[in-house]
Amino acid sequence: MSIAPEDRAYWVALVQFRSFGAVRMERLMRHFPTMKRAFEASAGELVEAGIEPKIASHFLGERIHIDPEALMRELEIHGVQAVTLKDDIYPPLLKEIYDPPAVLFVRGALPDPARRHLAVVGSRKASDYGTRVTQDLVKPLAQAGVVVVSGLAYGIDAIAHDTALAADGTTLAVLGSGVDEQSIYPSANRALASRILSQGGALISEFPLGTLPLKSHFPFRNRIIAGLCHGTLVVEAALKSGSLITARCALESGREVYAVPGSIYSQTSEGPHNLIKLGATPASCAQDIFGLEAVPQPVENAYQPRGEEETLVWERLGSMPIHLDELIRATQMPAQKTTSVLTLMEIKGAVRHHGGNFFARA
Repeated sequence: MSIAPEDRAYWVALVQFRSFGAVRMERLMRHFPTMKRAFEASAGELVEAGIEPKIASHFLGERIHIDPEALMRELEIHGVQAVTLKDDIYPPLLKEIYDPPAVLFVRGALPDPARRHLAVVGSRKASDYGTRVTQDLVKPLAQAGVVVVSGLAYGIDAIAHDTALAADGTTLAVLGSGVDEQSIYPSANRALASRILSQGGALISEFPLGTLPLKSHFPFRNRIIAGLCHGTLVVEAALKSGSLITARCALESGREVYAVPGSIYSQTSEGPHNLIKLGATPASCAQDIFGLEAVPQPVENAYQPRGEEETLVWERLGSMPIHLDELIRATQMPAQKTTSVLTLMEIKGAVRHHGGNFFARA
């Protein structure tokens, strides 16, 4: 089932009026036979449909500035399709949430809804630990065909998108702004957005073209991230975090929530740890998510130390970063020699420098 082509322009026109969000659009859908009829309705008819008198009056004042056909031409110019709740291609999982967007603006291709979708969210200031965990969990999941969904923000979001792309996977970015090039936020991630599109993913928003990324938009964005997915993975998040809004939306929709444990001394571990206390599934490897058994196993580092000095350093390194001073004490090697050996091992791809003179196995 899809709407009549001539009616689509009026769906797009109605959501240009920001007071017509998901709930009021639902009222219009129930009351009017078409959205063209809703767009052309009198104030009294809108009130009969459940729209508050002040909002109905405001809409009539704004309506004269909205040109449905011009809006459709603009979508075509930007390569964006307007997907309505009545369309067959509207994501079925998203339809199940309390207030699904009446219109989704989609730039790119929506993947097969039969594929598993996983939201991956977390802190905008990802730690080295959070970065590595995201990469280690997302890569095998993307290789196994899981669609990775996130918000294109700095930190965990961008790392999740980038890791999925590097694994030749599919990833979707849900924005708190318009999906046109000039509206993508943050602007520093526009190149990442381009890669998402070029590898068969999509940019998605309920906000019309040209919409600025206002702070108030992001809680609405987060419900779409959760709503598109079978489960949500929270990597790092403080107790007051947008990532926890996403997790709460997932829980309210009966979806799986996974949380990565972290250090008890880290503020960005407080969110995941609280979710685990509330019943979220702890995730320490890709196999913990969706109970997938066909997830590729991580490949062990093939590096083998050469010589006594490399062996001394290698045996004292692990997955958690260790400070250079502690490594010098543990190996009892001179500082200059330890630094030299670490540099050589880093060139070989065996060691990763995490900044601040902290090192770990790569």
